Amino acid sequence: MLFHPAVVEADSDFYTKAPIVLVGRAEFDVPAETLWQPVEDFGWIPFISSTWETPAPHGRNSRRRLGLGPLLLSNEFVTHLDPGREIAFFIGEIPLPGVRAMAERLVVEPLGPQRSSLTYTVAIAPKFFPRVRITPVSRVANPFFSRLIELGWGYALRRRGFESTPRLEAVPDVRPISRTN
Repeated sequence: MLFHPAVVEADSDFYTKAPIVLVGRAEFDVPAETLWQPVEDFGWIPFISSTWETPAPHGRNSRRRLGLGPLLLSNEFVTHLDPGREIAFFIGEIPLPGVRAMAERLVVEPLGPQRSSLTYTVAIAPKFFPRVRITPVSRVANPFFSRLIELGWGYALRRRGFESTPRLEAVPDVRPISRTN
């Protein structure tokens, strides 16, 4: 049985005001184009498969299925895509109850010719949970989330033949990411 959390648009304040907001950031010794590849193909978690269910080119309203073998983990619906730089999407179908809304945004920024950063934001509103922001959860979880990004993208880059020395940056609290669209 699939559950259908609420739609979250890319320009929504949900990314900063959801009850739980995780923001992680890491820097890598690779160009931004290289860092983007695991974002596009979800190649940063070895046992999760990712399949675009809409034809290329991907953009707003595209759909991506994440699975664990034959099991559906979620269907993501893209709300913003600036290829090579940013993707935002909401989780529109999930096999677990209890999520009122969930959205993610990944931003790759060039820091120089052979250096780039990834900022990954996950915003979650559990069902049957007060609609208030729980800042202590973010403050405790963000350093761990940054470490997960470092490990996941480091794995994906090594798998592609790139050596990278990630630099971890814990993000203590949420700050909006500006977009130029």
